[in-house]
Amino acid sequence: MDLRQRAYCDQILRVDLSRGAIHTTPLPDKAMPMILGGKGLGAHLLYTEQKSGVDPLSPENHLIFHNGPLTGTTAPTAGRFGCTTRSPATGTYSDSYCGGYWGQMLKYAGYDALVVTGASDQPVMLVIDDDYAEIRPAGHLLGLSITATAHRLREEFGHDWQSLVIGPPGEKQRNLAGIFNDSRALARGGGGAVMGSKNLKAILTRGNGYVQVYDKEKYQRALQLAFRAVRMSSEVTLLGREGTINILEIINVMGALPTRNFQRGQFEAADEVSGAAFRAHHWVKEYACFGCPIACGKYTHPLEDGVFIEGPEYETTFAMGPNCGIGDRETIIRLNWYCDEYGLDTISAGGVLGFVMEMFERGVITAGELDGIQPRFGDCASALALLEKMAKVEGCGEWLAQGVAAIARQYPQADPFAMHVKGLEMPAYHPSAAKGTALAYAVSERGACHLRGAPLGELFSGAADPLAIEGKAQLFRDHQADRAVWNSACLCYFPSYGMNLKELWQLITAATGFDYPTVADLELLGERVSTLARLFNVREGFSRPQDTLPARNLSIPMTGGPADGQVVELTPMLDEYYRIMGWDENGIPSPKRLHQLNIYDR
Repeated sequence: MDLRQRAYCDQILRVDLSRGAIHTTPLPDKAMPMILGGKGLGAHLLYTEQKSGVDPLSPENHLIFHNGPLTGTTAPTAGRFGCTTRSPATGTYSDSYCGGYWGQMLKYAGYDALVVTGASDQPVMLVIDDDYAEIRPAGHLLGLSITATAHRLREEFGHDWQSLVIGPPGEKQRNLAGIFNDSRALARGGGGAVMGSKNLKAILTRGNGYVQVYDKEKYQRALQLAFRAVRMSSEVTLLGREGTINILEIINVMGALPTRNFQRGQFEAADEVSGAAFRAHHWVKEYACFGCPIACGKYTHPLEDGVFIEGPEYETTFAMGPNCGIGDRETIIRLNWYCDEYGLDTISAGGVLGFVMEMFERGVITAGELDGIQPRFGDCASALALLEKMAKVEGCGEWLAQGVAAIARQYPQADPFAMHVKGLEMPAYHPSAAKGTALAYAVSERGACHLRGAPLGELFSGAADPLAIEGKAQLFRDHQADRAVWNSACLCYFPSYGMNLKELWQLITAATGFDYPTVADLELLGERVSTLARLFNVREGFSRPQDTLPARNLSIPMTGGPADGQVVELTPMLDEYYRIMGWDENGIPSPKRLHQLNIYDR
């Protein structure tokens, strides 16, 4: 089977920074129809090639960048790529996905994946130019911000290259550090810290190749159907007009907008930080990633001192706004800028700010421990001061940038309101007001996550009662499998607001020629890929005790809004989910189910 005729390059670029060695290997061709690529390829490589017990910041941890078969094609949003590693924040399997323009450039250079191991004894960058790759010194880039690094690299190499870079938090191996392609980020889970632990400041890529699909005529027909479905979707149209923030007011009405470190589910100034408000006062231009017909990205007017951003996204707005009690849009823009400029995950950074504000108001932490800063909910100046220290990794920012779980270990009395799962800060949907989402947060392999199968439709579509637990295990399982397929193909989720899995199935089968007789075969592939990620976590000691939520969700009733008095009844949902997945009562996949999925545990 020639994978190069099936939308693949059939090459993995492998770089050992300890030895300064570079070589290539072919894809695991027999496994590819079972895992597809993207998330499936990353999970397969991490699970089968990395030994257990590896310290996430050690040279032995693998940092895997991967494309899917649809990356670099003409499919809608085909610029997507991912990164898989063991997270320093959680100790779990961790994958993040990114738009922008780097992913298809790696594909055009001739690689389906890049696997980085080892660690250099000096700051370096990796330069990939079609079939040529080399490790170069990067000491002159040390300490530079994300934009300064990208600008310097464009001066040195030109504008026809794409870069992945880290900022000071990544260099100093902080858990909140992400990896950035301009304003797009592999943000969650601390991938930037792993890259920093390898002394790898940047990865530059340029490629002049192309992607050859298996059946061109069938692919063109599938492509027309996919684009038609995307164009006809009112939800996609709204995304293009008001960006991802368009949902903020809806979530607020549903009582699921986390406010003041998840103490409540409604924010009194939601209209001030809505998509309509940002469009009216700040946005000046749309931005689209490679191959994207939606253009959900928005550039803001520069503020008085010249600060402008691409965004803010909904998750960032929640984290820097309602979660901190802040309704001032310019403050949210500045907080977003600090994260993008220096290389921090906005969700986790906002989670830390809200947590520290509550700690201070409860007397758990003092201004003396925070370099004289007195953080309170709604205080814009203190939020900016704290985040600047985190971004520059200075003073109290050195330990705040390690995240909520690390802070809670220093201050155990704050643990009941430390809003994280497995060490990853919670995203922008209050689990006490959305029970299917609560289950997704608890079980997701990378920690609290809305992107690994959370059935957010329970808040939007009215198809399910968000406060009910009945049927949520099956709903989550189905969404989880669906999202694993999208991530393995490496397309953005947003076309799925118009396209369904059948239309994605048509694209995948035409591009790869793989024999997936029905859509159900793709759903099974999605479950297989998710199970591989689960097996990695099980091997590292994770099971049912870690599939949990903070005390604020499990035992402290919500106050106010539609979810008033609610807690998350997690145990029955976990029991049902494990049963549906064919796992035992401890959340460990059974040999029988592994056999049915054609997974043979090593």
